[in-house]
Amino acid sequence: MNESSRGRWSDELLEPFRSMGEPLADAAIQSVFASNEVEAVNRILQSLQSNVQVVPAEMPDAVETFLNQTDDWPEWADPEKVRLGQRLFARYGMQMTLAYFTWSLPCCYSWEKAAKVLTWTGGIDKHVHRRIIETAQFVLDVMAEGGLEPKGFGVRTAQKIRLLHGTIRYHVGRDPKWRASEWGTPANQEDHVATLLTLALVPSVLTRLGLDFTRDEEEAYFHCWRVVGHFLGIHPTLLPRDLDDAHQLWAAIQARQVRPSQDGVVLTRALVDYLKMRMPGELMDGVTVTVMRELCSEAVSDAVGLEKTDWTRFLVGPMRWMFSLADEAQDQSGFAAKVSASLSRKLLEGLHSSETGGGRVTFRIPQSLQESWKLEPAAVAEAK
Repeated sequence: MNESSRGRWSDELLEPFRSMGEPLADAAIQSVFASNEVEAVNRILQSLQSNVQVVPAEMPDAVETFLNQTDDWPEWADPEKVRLGQRLFARYGMQMTLAYFTWSLPCCYSWEKAAKVLTWTGGIDKHVHRRIIETAQFVLDVMAEGGLEPKGFGVRTAQKIRLLHGTIRYHVGRDPKWRASEWGTPANQEDHVATLLTLALVPSVLTRLGLDFTRDEEEAYFHCWRVVGHFLGIHPTLLPRDLDDAHQLWAAIQARQVRPSQDGVVLTRALVDYLKMRMPGELMDGVTVTVMRELCSEAVSDAVGLEKTDWTRFLVGPMRWMFSLADEAQDQSGFAAKVSASLSRKLLEGLHSSETGGGRVTFRIPQSLQESWKLEPAAVAEAK
């Protein structure tokens, strides 16, 4: 890869972050386990999908301190850019949701070392389904109107995910089979910022399907996610300064981490199978892989073992046309916009009936997004 495409993001700068966790969350989790207060934290982590209780009750002191220490906006945050980024999601969120499932997650699975963490405890189907639900809920919470305001749903969800990562580091990092010298710290800082970029750079990816964004819109959307990265505890040195810096960091991480692995193949196969279940009719099963191959780079597609596309590859042209027409119309209630968003609508609906193997699951679509997308009020569904 051309070094200039990586900007300032050298291996020497990035490598130390593979052995770095997140001090505040790690300290809180270590205190919880030392004090035998595990059940209380389990209740927090189990509420990731529902996020109904904004301020958890009867939390251990260490967790309460953590929540109070990590919910302030950074000084550099621009409220107007955050609002613009959230308005962009309100307008294009259905298409963006499709990209999260067909680009963001496959990219995460293409990182050989990061994929090891995701498969470490087994139960691939359960974990893939749970990750889809948690990612979707997280995105909707932070991108909804007011989601990043003080004590907003998005802030609380980010804090819970931060604690979840601390719990992963606590458990996996103590497993004698985990080779930290080779794979790095589980749920490390480089993997965190890489995952953030799979969400923050979605507008650029959607141009491959015919959508068109202004530079100001893309920058505002990235700035919104930069604020989210702050709430997730990503080290300030790793948070890109602007959109160009973010693309350069993305190029550097892809060059460093994308490698074929059996873990990535297994995770992606489970993801594809899950998404096929949510597509209407067996004839459309190939759409999932077709869209993935259209959005993902060849290196990512090969690393995760994506199968070859079938006849549905001929749908890419019409799909671009529908996305472009919806974009030009700037009317989410229009016919073309509804058609272009139908795949992600099916996926969102499918989240209500997902089984994760972990008991009850509630998937909540914020009211502001229900109204923007002309959805019926989201029903609460329980997984069996």
